[in-house]
Amino acid sequence: MSKYRHTSMYCYPGTDVLVNKFGIQDEEKLKEVEKVYTLYRLSELYVSEPAVPADLNALIRIHYQIFQDIYAFAGELRKEMISKGHSSFAHPDFIEPQLKRIFKELEQERYLRGKNRYEVIPRLAYYLSELNALHPFREGNGRTIREFARQLMLGAGHEVRWEQVEEPAFIINAFVDSFYGNNEKLEGILAEIIQ
Repeated sequence: MSKYRHTSMYCYPGTDVLVNKFGIQDEEKLKEVEKVYTLYRLSELYVSEPAVPADLNALIRIHYQIFQDIYAFAGELRKEMISKGHSSFAHPDFIEPQLKRIFKELEQERYLRGKNRYEVIPRLAYYLSELNALHPFREGNGRTIREFARQLMLGAGHEVRWEQVEEPAFIINAFVDSFYGNNEKLEGILAEIIQ
């Protein structure tokens, strides 16, 4: 059963498998290949200098870097409606204007520089929840947003260690709650992993 509710222009006809550079039309095989390539690209980002400032262009570059080997849409904003479970994400017409609004706010907050750990947590949770609600990319929003947060925090003098979260489902559940306006779980996770 599809995690999305409709046929996608990004998928092979009659399937939920994303069109990919390998021509793989088996979803499980694609997940395996995607995992290998994205882990490699994320490791490259981990040892590279973080984006300064961590702005909209940085978010788009991060998505491209992670998914460039797999999808032709790497680094491109989503062009169709998507939903997961009971959550419908932003209409494509609103993605770019809302991203500009979010990043204008982030710029006005000086990319969270100069804030101590306790000040940073609720603000970072706010920005992550806003980006998640938009779901600006067709695939890979979670990985992109987490890497963006890591780079943003490095620029602000803090470190985010997502790998310290014991169960990936905790992050997913926190983002689901934040989608509905409750950042409590997300802030709790961030309190544990930001140094």
